[in-house]
Amino acid sequence: MAYKDFVNDRKKGILKDVLLFYGAEDFLMEWAVDSLIDEYVDEGSRFLDVIRLEGDKVTAADIMAEARTYSMFSEKRVVVVRNYLPFYRSASDVGADDLLDFASSPQEQSKVIFVIESRNSGDLSSYGKKFAKVCSSYEFSRLDKADLKAFITKRVHHAGKMIARRELDLMIDISGYYNKGSDYDLTRFDGDIDKITKACDGDMIDAALIEEILIGDSDRFVFSLVDALMSGDRGKALSVAEAIIRDDDGAMAVLALLTKQFEIMYDSLELSEKGFSLSQMAKKTGINEYRFKRAFTAAGRYSRSRLRKILKDLYNIDRDIKRGDMDKDVALELISI
Repeated sequence: MAYKDFVNDRKKGILKDVLLFYGAEDFLMEWAVDSLIDEYVDEGSRFLDVIRLEGDKVTAADIMAEARTYSMFSEKRVVVVRNYLPFYRSASDVGADDLLDFASSPQEQSKVIFVIESRNSGDLSSYGKKFAKVCSSYEFSRLDKADLKAFITKRVHHAGKMIARRELDLMIDISGYYNKGSDYDLTRFDGDIDKITKACDGDMIDAALIEEILIGDSDRFVFSLVDALMSGDRGKALSVAEAIIRDDDGAMAVLALLTKQFEIMYDSLELSEKGFSLSQMAKKTGINEYRFKRAFTAAGRYSRSRLRKILKDLYNIDRDIKRGDMDKDVALELISI
């Protein structure tokens, strides 16, 4: 079951006393744990009634012993067990079978929450799958677009700011949250939303601020360099390149960034001619949709043959630098032509 199922089951009061949380979103799992602590444990006795155990250091017997201890101050104790090894590795625990029986039974004393963090949530072991069937188990995967928009909007409004639909879409595009293999999760999103709202001088968050906060230095650099090259402003192109080139490694960094961007531009024209939409092209190449959109727009000023020639020149410069046949100053001049 998913995040929304947890929310609904909690509202209905049908959660079992032993729960298993796993999935890609640690932020949501932390929220779910905190919500149960708030519900069952008196704030003044949390140092006694909230027990946190590391799953690679405890046994099933340790967990059950903690769970069977009564609280004198709260409705129930909450025992949180992180990354219990038998759930995701071939690790043996002599009490594992007893823990299965324990998980399937009501527990008057405690709520026991097993959390498998995202880094360990790739695949449940056979034991983990058995355990998931006898307790209340929930997979906290990435939010769909509607829920992500609600997540962002709620935090923006809580900070006393506003965001329009267009800027909301821009924030999601730049973040790369939906990119294949992306490690940009809700924890990072929450932190970036906080940065944006704190940096916003007025009431309304604008596109310029979103780009300033969310676009990395390397992407910002390559966008500026390509824009300067496209406009024919050689002086600006030189100054942009000089800002990052300090040594031979810097020259190679510039070259790698520029080559990657022109490769994306070339691919965008090729895929466009095959009838792919912008979002389909980004998904097919596994590239951040915002970055792909910038590359596709820039590619419109070039022919495929021109882009092919530029890429050939960049590959030759890369080869000559690596062979020692070209120094960084010459490379800088050639890159900026």
